[in-house]
Amino acid sequence: MFRAREFNAAAAKLTEATGSTAMISAKAYAWLARTDLHLHKVEDAEAAARKATELDPALPVAQSALAEVFFRQAKFAEAEEILRKLAAANQVDGRACLFLARLYWATANNKGAKVCIDLARKIDPDDPDIYRDWVGTLPWKERLAEWKKRLALGKFDDDVHEREGLTAAISVLENEEKQPEHSCRLVSKTLPTETTLVPLLIDAKRLRGYGLSVKVNDTSSKLLVDTGASGILINSKIAEKAGVTKIADQRIGGIGDRGASTGYVGFAKKLQVGNLVFEDCYVDVVDKKNSINEDGLVGTDVFADFLVDLDLPNTKLRLSELPPFPDQPTETPGLQLSQSGSRNLHNRWIPPQFANYEKVYRFGHMLLIPGFINNSPPRLFLVDTGAWDNIITPEAAKGATKLHSDSDTIVKGLSGKVEKVYSTGDVTLTFGHFKQQRNDMVAFDMTHISNNVGTEICGTLGFAMLYLLDIKIDYRDDLVDFSYDPYRFH
Repeated sequence: MFRAREFNAAAAKLTEATGSTAMISAKAYAWLARTDLHLHKVEDAEAAARKATELDPALPVAQSALAEVFFRQAKFAEAEEILRKLAAANQVDGRACLFLARLYWATANNKGAKVCIDLARKIDPDDPDIYRDWVGTLPWKERLAEWKKRLALGKFDDDVHEREGLTAAISVLENEEKQPEHSCRLVSKTLPTETTLVPLLIDAKRLRGYGLSVKVNDTSSKLLVDTGASGILINSKIAEKAGVTKIADQRIGGIGDRGASTGYVGFAKKLQVGNLVFEDCYVDVVDKKNSINEDGLVGTDVFADFLVDLDLPNTKLRLSELPPFPDQPTETPGLQLSQSGSRNLHNRWIPPQFANYEKVYRFGHMLLIPGFINNSPPRLFLVDTGAWDNIITPEAAKGATKLHSDSDTIVKGLSGKVEKVYSTGDVTLTFGHFKQQRNDMVAFDMTHISNNVGTEICGTLGFAMLYLLDIKIDYRDDLVDFSYDPYRFH
């Protein structure tokens, strides 16, 4: 039932099996923990995993299940310690290899992650989670074939959005198969380059964020620079004016409680960002009525081939070439907007000039940095220039500061309005070598984002604080540098 992704039925049967002999009970509790994670019952999963290790402390499946729970709770050091011990004792199962791969991906150790996911696939080819992660590492033609098989089988945890997302991804790869030149290649050679950031206002007095002037097929737009978003998103009005070609329908989600917005994947013949010109690029398009009064967003992850210098105090975006890996030629940079690009796999390398950068965790486009709320244990915050301010979750606020309902504060995103919003008491927020004291912070639930990412996110570092900082990002090695000039007038 677990392998068929029938998790409620699997949980019922595993619960029955926990009343058997100690050996069977321990295994049942371990798999119950994994099933509870799929059902987003994190506390129940932890209780089941700890019961498994209590019944049989030496059982590898119980240990690896506990490591999975730790990973979901963002306790990466604890998870890695368990998984490394299992590997050293030659006791890894497929799931242990899967989560070692996920740890390595989160820390830019992509070569090691590939070794682990291939081993996981060899050990347990029928595990649906292993299969899904493994498929994502395949060359694009093989990936397309596997995605088509998966779509035909129709196992999506009853998640219509997952089915729609896979259908859209298949359509994009099929389009690339017909049009292999759709690579969003850089055709101008002006590097390094500097572009002025454009103020985007809520009203005459309040700054919403900074945008980039981006030409889509020579149609001008101002796209919000968003370190918490992925790709390039434009509204349907801009897309229609620019003549963007529709490739496939898709839903586009974000903050809010009303579900994902309608939209589609489109194709633009040319994108110009400052002095840089890219040809043959995919973009996401959202219905104008759901675009939160923006032309669109540009996720800084599209510049992952470059060193990204987001100098917010001086309203500049600078892009330059990353230092090449030792003893390897420099690769031609482009915009990362395609699913088919084949990349050489490397493990994290910290160039000498980046020695003082902060190591962050990367989950897809999301950059997560450890931080502290007052005297709390370390938690993960999303670096998000698209969020108007720092945010924490009610769960993270508990035990660290006061929390009360706040009906006056309205929070909206691509998924509509947030229904339950709270305010906190005094908060001292610490991350990297910075500390900020606040009289209050906005709090609301972000569980759906944590569930989608697969690890716990307790809040965001938003624009109202980040605009004070010069932020340099190396997406290749998951490194971020924050610098602050206390003598500058902000």
